[in-house]
Amino acid sequence: MNKFWVVCKQVIRKNIKSPTYIVLLLMPVILLGTIVGIAAIKNHTSETPQIAIVSNNAPLRSALLKSNTKKAYNVIKSITTKKAAETSLAKEKLDGYLTVAVKGSQVSAIYKSRTNGKTVDTTSLQNSLNSLKMQQTAAQLGLSAKQLATLFAPANFKTQSVSYTNGKETAQKNNQQTINSILAMVVTILIYIFMVSYASLIAQEVATEKGSRIMEILVSSVSPQIQFFAKVTGMFVLILLQVLVTAICGVFGLKYLSGNVQFLKDLDLSHVQPNIIIILVLFFILGITLYTILAAGLGALVSRSDQVSQAVSPLTMVGLAAYGASFAAMNSNTVLIKAGSFIPFLSQSIMPVRYAVGNAKTIDAIISLVILAVSIVLITWFTTRLYANHVLDYSDQKIWKRILKRS
Repeated sequence: MNKFWVVCKQVIRKNIKSPTYIVLLLMPVILLGTIVGIAAIKNHTSETPQIAIVSNNAPLRSALLKSNTKKAYNVIKSITTKKAAETSLAKEKLDGYLTVAVKGSQVSAIYKSRTNGKTVDTTSLQNSLNSLKMQQTAAQLGLSAKQLATLFAPANFKTQSVSYTNGKETAQKNNQQTINSILAMVVTILIYIFMVSYASLIAQEVATEKGSRIMEILVSSVSPQIQFFAKVTGMFVLILLQVLVTAICGVFGLKYLSGNVQFLKDLDLSHVQPNIIIILVLFFILGITLYTILAAGLGALVSRSDQVSQAVSPLTMVGLAAYGASFAAMNSNTVLIKAGSFIPFLSQSIMPVRYAVGNAKTIDAIISLVILAVSIVLITWFTTRLYANHVLDYSDQKIWKRILKRS
């Protein structure tokens, strides 16, 4: 056991100082800093657009000025003519101006803006103008304010989200599925990033020692099996450290951005279901474990460190295929997607998405997790033998021929 921890600590000390791991560890911090910086700059530099409203109908112009209750734009009231508005626009004192022409019962409007000016939501201007036009038309037709309100009262429309478990309907919050889907995609992306990064890292760790012939000395004092599990354990410690850093950055980022990004403001995280969090975390752990263990064995197949990409590339391609399939699973539930959600090396990316969008039941997710766990046990047994048989193999045979020959 003492030898186990010696090798484990050596793996941690060696990799935690490497530029590759430092970049991986700081990537969430850099990403968070960039996003927060952009949001802060946007908040401090955003100014209210300056516009003017010109009309040949003074009452309508006054009504339009009063309709700007949300202050989405600032109206320069002193500009009342088209000529003055055009001059101010040319001097970049205005971002745009609205010309409203009333001719009989017809109302037409044109909004003219600078290409380098601040953007104005013309929908709010159009809605205000339409509302005033309807009021004007109602007055001409002799309709009272109450009749007008009744005429244009919107229909009572509600949405309700439901899920079905064993044929029984269960009501859900309206944005619950949206939150579940976002969580599933975030976890899927993290799974892919961690899989690719740490599969290459542990394969490189094994290959580097093997290429420098240090492995011959290690094997003489520590059995290959102990080496294998110690290296994998050391790599899991490094993964855990990055998970903690990523989680801390995620919490701080969500706390800051939820008050600055409208999309996040609308998300109520109190609707997150505990069961989906558990399912997603389990797939994250098992998926990374499966790929990391197999990558360690593949690293033992190479003779030199420059052959690592050749050995790991098939595993990376499978991970990429699973990652791509997870996006397809968002809007599809074909036979291939269903089958893929139970196949190891694919299920860790596909099943979380299927479960999140309601295309898979809890029992389906549990079955997929059990299959994945059993696969990890079998892959660990296979990879341990692979590592022991090839850790001192320096032949120039093709990698996959070595697997078939001696494993």
